Amino acid sequence: MRWIPLSVFLMVAAIAVWLSRPLPRTGLACDPHPVAGYDDAVRLVDSLRAAEAQGISSECGTRLMTHGAKTHRVIVMFHGLTNCPEQFDSLGRLSFARGANVLIPRLPHHGLANRMTGDLAHMSAPEMRAFTDRVMDAASGLGDSVTVAGLSIGGSIAAWVAQHRPGVDRAVMIAPMIGLSVARGRRSPVVARLMGAFPNSFMWWDPARKEKLAGPTYVYPRFATHSISAMLTMGWTTLEDAERHPPLCRSLAVITVGSDMAIDNGLCTTLVSEWRRHGVRDLVAFQFPKELKLNHDVVDPRQAGGNPSITYPVLTALIGP
Repeated sequence: MRWIPLSVFLMVAAIAVWLSRPLPRTGLACDPHPVAGYDDAVRLVDSLRAAEAQGISSECGTRLMTHGAKTHRVIVMFHGLTNCPEQFDSLGRLSFARGANVLIPRLPHHGLANRMTGDLAHMSAPEMRAFTDRVMDAASGLGDSVTVAGLSIGGSIAAWVAQHRPGVDRAVMIAPMIGLSVARGRRSPVVARLMGAFPNSFMWWDPARKEKLAGPTYVYPRFATHSISAMLTMGWTTLEDAERHPPLCRSLAVITVGSDMAIDNGLCTTLVSEWRRHGVRDLVAFQFPKELKLNHDVVDPRQAGGNPSITYPVLTALIGP
């Protein structure tokens, strides 16, 4: 019997050591292969579309708003978790009307017509990195100047691009998911490890309404714990890299929502501080006041709790003309 307490101690110690290890970085290194010109960029976008043809909702495929040739500026917009390119359609059209080519890719495992799909369980950080590189490869042929913007996990992707990807002139991160509000600060990598190690579970965005989730009908009503693990890994390792090295992109904007119940705004502040410590001068940190009671999704005008009359002037100004 005397060995039972010792065995328990050793087991707890082993778990603590495992949880404290750095998150895996395999497959997260940037691998850029920018296309040569506009025609190659369109072909690459077409290949992304071809890969998603089966089972995709009519609203949710990758979309390219193009003026028919390479423009002075291209804007890439990455949507959020369980959402799809339709989320950025209204904002993208405003940028297109101002003369930019706009690319809004469908993230892997998103936008399926079957909103109760289990496909999100297969998301991984290396897959998202590889997909991001392909999208940014295409962007290089669509505009002389490249801007990337993203919301939530799209904001995490934009942060990864800002930190690691060459050839990007501006990055705008909207409520980026570096960490979760329910596990703030240094607990984020612990949550990422645990969610990735245990069998995947699906959780309702709204446990009361379940599949009758309020808001846009193309949004999945539930999310996968493995997808959260994947994006926390991508976001946290980006923050760690920002602690060590300056970002390759030197024109940055980080937007947070004071009333956000989803993400850890404190880690967004830490990311901004690290970039400033490295001497980035063109960096705007803006927060929508808590009193506005805005939803985490400040992009989609159809989202419950959204208010584009308040959010769009800020978003369009920071994304740029």
